[in-house]
Amino acid sequence: MEQGQDRGRLTIQEKLARLVQFPTVSSYDPDQEDEGAFDLLKSALPTLFPRVHASLRREEPSSRALLYTWPGKDPSLKPAILCAHFDVVPALSPASWKKPPFSGEICDQEVWGRGTQDIKVLMASALEAAEELLEKGFRPERTIYFAFGGDEEVGGTRGAGAIAAQLKARGINASFLLDEGGPISVGMLSFVKKPLALIGVAEKGYMDVELSVKGRGGHASMPPRETAPGKLARAVVALEKHPSSPTLTKTIRAFLSRLAPEASQPYRFLFSNLWITRPFILAAFGAAPTTNALIRTTAAVTMLSGSSKENVLADRAAATVNMRILPGDDHVSALARVQRLVEPCGVTARVKHQGHAVEPSEESETSHEGWNLIEKALKVSHPEAVCVPFLFSAGTDTKHYKGIADAMYRFTCLPQTSEDLKGIHGDDERVRIADLQKCARFYSLLMESL
Repeated sequence: MEQGQDRGRLTIQEKLARLVQFPTVSSYDPDQEDEGAFDLLKSALPTLFPRVHASLRREEPSSRALLYTWPGKDPSLKPAILCAHFDVVPALSPASWKKPPFSGEICDQEVWGRGTQDIKVLMASALEAAEELLEKGFRPERTIYFAFGGDEEVGGTRGAGAIAAQLKARGINASFLLDEGGPISVGMLSFVKKPLALIGVAEKGYMDVELSVKGRGGHASMPPRETAPGKLARAVVALEKHPSSPTLTKTIRAFLSRLAPEASQPYRFLFSNLWITRPFILAAFGAAPTTNALIRTTAAVTMLSGSSKENVLADRAAATVNMRILPGDDHVSALARVQRLVEPCGVTARVKHQGHAVEPSEESETSHEGWNLIEKALKVSHPEAVCVPFLFSAGTDTKHYKGIADAMYRFTCLPQTSEDLKGIHGDDERVRIADLQKCARFYSLLMESL
């Protein structure tokens, strides 16, 4: 491992490496979690970031929640909330990694390990920025809350949910919140030369739907004309053949408007004249999975079940459909649409996990002061990047803060290529040290403006 330049003082890459070494893998079953790993990470933070712990108030609303408060000089200003999570997904095939997934190895100017991209990197960057600002005697104008959850990967109820409940009980109304989200996209769009800072101003909703159908059990040597799996198969085909109607939400229209000046022709014309080109844009976006997810509520069949034995007819067949709900839609109407499609096949649809459907977020404005402050900081830390509003298709902890922040943004300040993104929840997750340092610089600039 490469050592810090300053003896006795760790570099940010060494601090992130230390955080990675704690295997804080979260689970829907808390009994399956390594409680010791979470405790060790939390106990290591005062040593890694001593000034933060000497100057800021630290609270633990739950065993999976850390809340730091940095009081501002002007109590009349609405506070800001900076979020991250310190839990990670498991490394399912450790042997296939080039470096052990929880080694935190620093090699070839990169930090390796689970959490270096998702998303201990933001926790380390925000705390390191605060550490350096405190060393300079800086104090923000407005209060800053650092909200770190420890179960985002499994819903965030014990982490962000507990933090949000505590802030709500105190009557906190923040100006804006910044959490993980879109990266600085590099080379992902062939018709745009500049990197794009994809700042999520909205987030799709989430729902798991179970399709089920009853059948007649018995010996497979004497099958009926229609089996339960056969009916289910027709329902799945109906669902995939009839996707929901596409639409250009306010967020995507704003995305295309900001993108237009940076795009080469004919894309510049297409993006600048949506009143004429809308049908062509929808058709083009619908042709690829990554862009199709931006224009419609999606339904992906992910799990199937039937008989437990080869020669026994299934008395019940079921499928799980993972749905991501577009802003403007809601889980009730999305479920009703699925039911209409599968009902003619004799199949029923229901929410698989009652109480766990998440509605799409509201679409935050690009005219809000939070957006302006983020964009201002990025112009200094990453002057090559163009800020564009974006619809974030994955889930974050922001869903728990509804009603607490006037605007919510989702952004991970790391330049990422399509190849880099494979490390998120995949093998060989790692971050370049130069990008890590710039990420901390972004947070420092943002805090200085608050």
